[in-house]
Formats: sequence, C-alpha cells, structure tokens
Amino acid sequence: MTLRCAPLADQVELVEADETSAVATAKVDPGDPVFAGHFPGFPLLPGVYLVELVGQTVRAALRGSYRPELAAMDRCRFLSPVAPGDELRIEVAFTFTGPELRCTATVNTDRGRAAELRLRYRPEED
Repeated sequence: MTLRCAPLADQVELVEADETSAVATAKVDPGDPVFAGHFPGFPLLPGVYLVELVGQTVRAALRGSYRPELAAMDRCRFLSPVAPGDELRIEVAFTFTGPELRCTATVNTDRGRAAELRLRYRPEED
C-alpha cells in the first residue's frame, strides 16, 4: 500500500542527493482542505503527510531506479506541529538490505525539528 496524499503529491523539490542520502524542501499549502478538519481553530498538518513527503524524497532521490512502497514505520516521533504555510526541509539517509530500503529521516520547519522517522520500504509490486 502506497500512501498518497493528493494535495501534496509530488510537491517535494530535491535539493541534493547521492547514493545514501537526500535533502528536499516542500511548502505546506495553506489552502489544503485537510486544514478544515484537522483541527478547527488550530490547523496542523497530519503526520501521515510527513511520512508521505519522506517517501516522495526517497523516490525523487532514486530517480526511478527503485520504486519504493512503504513496508513499515519502525519509529515516528512527531515533535512539533506543522502549520499552513510552513516551509519544510526533509533530510533522509537510506541503506539497502537486500531488496529492502531502510530510511532515517528528519523533517524541520523554521521553528525547529517537527518529526523524526525510521521507515522501511520494499520494491513496489506491479
């Protein structure tokens, strides 16, 4: 199962990448309909969007050579809220163990660290 958050789909801009790491940026659209219900009076971006943005960063870094599908979320710490209009910096380090890709990521806003994640991916099934 691949997580797809339609309003943010493919919104990362790859800043740098090599065989073991990547850095990307993304801007949170204040007009995203998710903010109407999450949470009224205190809008914040759901954590699943941050997981998806890490996946987009990995896909952009690998440029189609490996199509990752989320297999497990080993650790997800959401440390501070991500608000409408925030600019995000997504930093990812990854390694392959056989066909599995293991990834450690941080997501930062201008206020500091918003999330720390450890995720595992497997090759996407056709």
